[in-house]
Amino acid sequence: MKSRLMRLLVLALTLFILFGCASTSPGSAGAPWTPSELSYVTAGGDPLEGFNRSMFAVTDFGMNYVVDPLGRLYTSILPRPVIEKFHNLCVNLEFPTRAFSCLFRAEFKGSWDELCRFLINTTIGIAGLFDPAGEWFEIYSTNSDFGQTFAAWGIGPGCMLTLPFMSALNVRDMIASIFDMAFDIKTYIPYAGYATALNRMVVAHRAYKQVVEGSADKYKTYNEMSLLRRQLMLNMFFYNAQNQMAQARKAGATPQLPPDAPPPIKPQKVASLWRTIPGYRPQSPVLDTLRVAMFQPQNNDDPWFFRLSVFNRDFVKKCDEREVSFSDGLPDMEYGFWKASKKNDITANDTDPENPDPEKLLILLPGIGGNYFGGTMVALAELFHRHGWAVAALDSTFTWQFYLASGGRLPGFLPQDGANMQRAIELVLEDLEKNGLYAPERTDLTLMGYSFGAMHTLKIAEMEERSGNPLGIDRFVAINPPVDLHYALKVADKLTGASKDWDAAKAIKEMISIGGKAMIKMQQTYPVYDSDALNETPFDYTVPLTQEEADYVAALYFKMSMRGVLFSAHRQRGIPALKERYSWGRRNELYREIDRINFQDYAEKIVAIDLAPLSADEIYRASNLRMFADALANNSNIRLLHNYDDFLLSDDDREFLDRTFGERLTWFDRGGHLGNLYVKTVQNTLLNMAYVNEEKRK
Repeated sequence: MKSRLMRLLVLALTLFILFGCASTSPGSAGAPWTPSELSYVTAGGDPLEGFNRSMFAVTDFGMNYVVDPLGRLYTSILPRPVIEKFHNLCVNLEFPTRAFSCLFRAEFKGSWDELCRFLINTTIGIAGLFDPAGEWFEIYSTNSDFGQTFAAWGIGPGCMLTLPFMSALNVRDMIASIFDMAFDIKTYIPYAGYATALNRMVVAHRAYKQVVEGSADKYKTYNEMSLLRRQLMLNMFFYNAQNQMAQARKAGATPQLPPDAPPPIKPQKVASLWRTIPGYRPQSPVLDTLRVAMFQPQNNDDPWFFRLSVFNRDFVKKCDEREVSFSDGLPDMEYGFWKASKKNDITANDTDPENPDPEKLLILLPGIGGNYFGGTMVALAELFHRHGWAVAALDSTFTWQFYLASGGRLPGFLPQDGANMQRAIELVLEDLEKNGLYAPERTDLTLMGYSFGAMHTLKIAEMEERSGNPLGIDRFVAINPPVDLHYALKVADKLTGASKDWDAAKAIKEMISIGGKAMIKMQQTYPVYDSDALNETPFDYTVPLTQEEADYVAALYFKMSMRGVLFSAHRQRGIPALKERYSWGRRNELYREIDRINFQDYAEKIVAIDLAPLSADEIYRASNLRMFADALANNSNIRLLHNYDDFLLSDDDREFLDRTFGERLTWFDRGGHLGNLYVKTVQNTLLNMAYVNEEKRK
């Protein structure tokens, strides 16, 4: 063991000499901060990118083809509480690493807390199986390591460095991990490291899949998310936040919720239906929009078994991941399907119990960049599945997967996107019918989309009406559709400018603030908000960000969707507007260029070239609901749910929607863009909109 540690220390010194002084690259002055620029200022350059990608590929292969099958067996034999308790024991044995790394950088409170935690958890907590120190005495772990100590000593990160199954992302932290090992009690217990590694990787598997699933470049996505987490650890964000919250509880402080503003009065010019949400406590349209993250599946965290286990009963685990193909030679398009469960039908149960076919089938289309396994999609699928629906969920046209599967035409031109999505739905229905999962003659079929997917839903409604409804869709439900895609893109670009005046220090500070507060907030499980239960203790649904931070997060979400599509298109066939060439082992400069592209440039310099001879103005006009207003006004099978304060709508857009749809449109007084989906009243409205009258079958 000593000789092994000596060899590692020699390697550490060599790495320090070779790479320890690598410099960072600052962001572009006056330009919005992008994930690529933040990576440069927080972790240094990536001169070993080809090597790092190769090493990450080993990790990814291991997680998919070693940890995954072993984990399925392991988590099926042992229930979740046993695995978690063993994990707690292993963490308890790592106490010297955390205590001494705090001590060596004069973090005396943290070192004392770690000592107290070790003594309490080792005795009362039965060797660390339980955590009474945190749960009873509110003494929290620092999660400290020697990488934090080296950073406190002023040692720079060096360059990025990746090794298989190592969490360290740069030279400094890689070397520090050797000292972490030397101070870890498990290092000196035979075979303890192997047992710990298996247990820890199984516990981490779900988080890893959540980070990389759906990414066009897993290495890039994983690095950026890990860098954010590392910055939070370097600043002891979670340790400090937990202590602050504990002090507030001891002082008897209660969460400071925004004032419950009186519901807005229905504007006189509004002719459509008008609904209010008592007790909503609005912040701003953009901040309220971020509350969409609080719309969560209610059955998605089995307390007894991990997701890999055959006994797990999470709703997402019930998803049947299926594939269809647009044509030979193209990648398959994946979609998710949840078969109807008759016993969960709490609205009606008038079907023949011997008939396995669902009575109601819902096709779900997500917003820009959304996947069928995304949080909002799964939450919507679960909502309708609980009420007896079978659900098929598709990817957005604005994902790299759909882009490749549909033949490689860039999204953003509504007629083309609508035709591609219409074809995708046709393939899905054929697949379900072929496999006995869908019977058109006795199934009500509803198409529902939200945001960008709602625009596609309305476009498909127009195309179906024009061609005699070949898909047999009985009801079209659109949730918060933009009216004018050009206007919506300009609003998104304006939000992007929120960070253009930040210097490097401000950018890092904001990244830590946004990421830390968001992670703490999303660790909670959010129940459905029921305004009829206002007498109960109010649950905090507010977003803990400033307006500037919220603007940056909203813009970043939109732009990250565009990034994946542009990267895949450039890798596949090259995009003339991009100067950097694609290279497997050198992609960082390409990402920096892609990240600087705004939506207007995407539409006018990339999509317009792709669709030549169409001009940008022609593309904008065709991507506006006003172009087929008569078809929308005359289609009695369309229903709309919208928020009057949606920041992607102009006043003219609101007037257009109200005039065109009349009582087929329900306005909610507030919620921003999709930010009230967690409200029971909104959910019930959607359920009523989606249901098709029995007259259709007669």
